[in-house]
Amino acid sequence: MTKYNVYETEEYKEWLGEGTLKSQRQIHSRVLKIEEEGYFGHHKYLQGAGVWELKFTDGRRVYYAQVPESNVILLLGGNKNGQDKDIKKAAKIFGKITEAQSK
Repeated sequence: MTKYNVYETEEYKEWLGEGTLKSQRQIHSRVLKIEEEGYFGHHKYLQGAGVWELKFTDGRRVYYAQVPESNVILLLGGNKNGQDKDIKKAAKIFGKITEAQSK
């Protein structure tokens, strides 16, 4: 069982903070399963964007990237109805992170 180190971007923290307490708890519980059990649940790789999405049954999405040595970066969150815009933004955030690390 692979455990993961999870990091959060400021954009993700801001999005999460805007949600209801119930929503925050549900997302935190899902992230905890990734950290402790390596269990992602329903997720999908977004080929063109180079990022992944955690899917929730109510339409919420959490966009993340997997980087070497079992690290996960939570990039951004959103809902199904704003998915295209959110995916582009998450890919842009990840691009900035990888660009900064290569310098």
